[in-house]
Amino acid sequence: MTEKEFDLLYAAHKNKDISGFDKEIISACEKTGLLKDKKVTDKGYEELKPYKVDNAIIMAAGRSRRCMPLSNYLPKGLFEIKGDTMVERQIKQLKDVGIGEIILVVGYKKEKYYEMAKKYPGLIVIENTEWEEKNNTSSIYAAKDYLKNTYICCSDNWFAHNVYKEYVYDSYYAAKFSDEFINEDFAKSYDENGYITELKRGGENGWYVIGESYWNKDFSAKFKDLMVKEYYDPEMKYMLWDHFYAKHIDVLKMKIMQREEEDCKEFDTTEEIIEFYPGFKDFVEQFIAEEEMENQTIRLNYLSNYADTKSYSVVSTEQFTGRLHVNENLFKPSPKCMDVLRNATYEDVMLYDLTREDDLAVEISKREGISTDHILVHSGSSDVIKTIMTLVLNKGDTVLISSPAWNYYKSVVELRMAKAAYYDVKAGDKAYEFDVDGLREKARTITPRIIILTTPHNPTGAFLAPGDLETIIKENPASLVIVDEAYLGFGPKKYDVVHLLNTYSNVVFSRTFSKLYGLAGVRVGYGICNPMAKQVFRLDVNPFRVNNISRKMAIAALQDQEYYDKLLADITESRNYFIEEMNKLPGVKAFESDANFVFMHYVGIDTQALKDYLQKNGYLVRLWTEGSNLAMRVTLDRKEVMQKVVALIREFLKK
Repeated sequence: MTEKEFDLLYAAHKNKDISGFDKEIISACEKTGLLKDKKVTDKGYEELKPYKVDNAIIMAAGRSRRCMPLSNYLPKGLFEIKGDTMVERQIKQLKDVGIGEIILVVGYKKEKYYEMAKKYPGLIVIENTEWEEKNNTSSIYAAKDYLKNTYICCSDNWFAHNVYKEYVYDSYYAAKFSDEFINEDFAKSYDENGYITELKRGGENGWYVIGESYWNKDFSAKFKDLMVKEYYDPEMKYMLWDHFYAKHIDVLKMKIMQREEEDCKEFDTTEEIIEFYPGFKDFVEQFIAEEEMENQTIRLNYLSNYADTKSYSVVSTEQFTGRLHVNENLFKPSPKCMDVLRNATYEDVMLYDLTREDDLAVEISKREGISTDHILVHSGSSDVIKTIMTLVLNKGDTVLISSPAWNYYKSVVELRMAKAAYYDVKAGDKAYEFDVDGLREKARTITPRIIILTTPHNPTGAFLAPGDLETIIKENPASLVIVDEAYLGFGPKKYDVVHLLNTYSNVVFSRTFSKLYGLAGVRVGYGICNPMAKQVFRLDVNPFRVNNISRKMAIAALQDQEYYDKLLADITESRNYFIEEMNKLPGVKAFESDANFVFMHYVGIDTQALKDYLQKNGYLVRLWTEGSNLAMRVTLDRKEVMQKVVALIREFLKK
């Protein structure tokens, strides 16, 4: 069926006047039995059947930081404009044209959508569990099994009138015209059939795409196939679906659907909504006021429960067993640390720490054999890293980070409007290994302002060889090398910090009491750097950054080496046992680790399903995207706990 024939049949289906259509087209449709007496025949409807819309996917998982403070309380899709929330307005419009299957992909504050979904029993709500770590391609991936003849909708679109149809001829991307330069994705060129051949950021006197699109079955199948193959590639992590489409625009064929300015609004900020609809300001103010009042009531009610309590015990909201996903030290800190809590004085609570952590710096100095002039005590190693990066980075600078890596590094990079580049940490025969040659080549090419080396590496447990570390520092004098040693001490390997600091001025070591010492809840860490750098870093540091009790607990930990020697032996035993048992299982590869966690690959095993199974049975673990596969990181607990985890994995594999 040609597009002109389709347009004719659709107009007749909608009982519109078809006299304005080309008479030859009308005659041809009548001769072939598709049209009779200006009505679509049964045969005509059979011809229309492949073009019938099967469903719609509404992406509503994101946080919408540009809409704060309202988005702190409510997802953008639930913002109310002219009587309806944006998502609900789309649901009504879709249902009005007969689209019964609607899939709502949620993530941030998902419970708010569950409440709304009660009004629409047929609504399918699925959760995007990766919404914090990835861009909206992850929402398409979460709903991939529903891709057919499908509308792809964004929760922040608002349509003045119903733009949806129950039959659509071809895949399209809705677009609006701009004669002025704007920083949006423009359709730059087309082929002879009207399909977009180039989608590029920024333009004028052309059509720029907006959130609404339609994918026919052919487009959906090709997109899904490509997405599944590439989903776990590092570059996919931050990719929008339309940028993935643009990457494969030679095989993913889509036309422009022209929309007028008044047809569709795409709101990025609350200010844009207020400009369009001034009444939205009242909604914002009222909603925030009511939410704060409700929160205050909850807090007061909670406190009132303890108003007459004379004595009580503190009970953890989560059991220690089961928390195998955040790399805490589950073997517990030294009892001497807990003695500090029990012996705390009024002065510890009432007064500022005027020592400026001097006594803690002295204790660290004894342990490391380095002057206190090199030691910067801070509220956790993450704050050490953030302080340094905040002071050093300028807009447009590049930071070289490992892939995979802890997300926090990239967050700070983006905060400073800098750019992230990546080097690889790759799987070897027994352990993961830093791609040192690739790192060196990348550094030579881009001259990064900062190079971050996490060793032992999170999430793989790899350790960078001392000689390689010195080579990287030596070859990059214009780059600050931050060595994140959060997991130092879980294995025997370490660096000659004194030598490196005395030889080079472009290196900083970051350490924490959260991991080996088991003090994650009290927030103490420190940096080791040259004295001049320390003075610069102190300029951006709160003078009262570590509280009295935390400081004393850190000192107590350093003074109880006997306890931590025994703890390390227990962790090593647990780690060796777990790795050995995992590697006995078919399809499982557990890598050696110098940290308090183990990184694993699974071949022919549904890793997501295994994670869900462990969670169902009380154990939380962390999945990582790596290439085209999911990998798993498991934090170590006592041997008896790991025995239970091993048993559960065996049980899962037998099913």
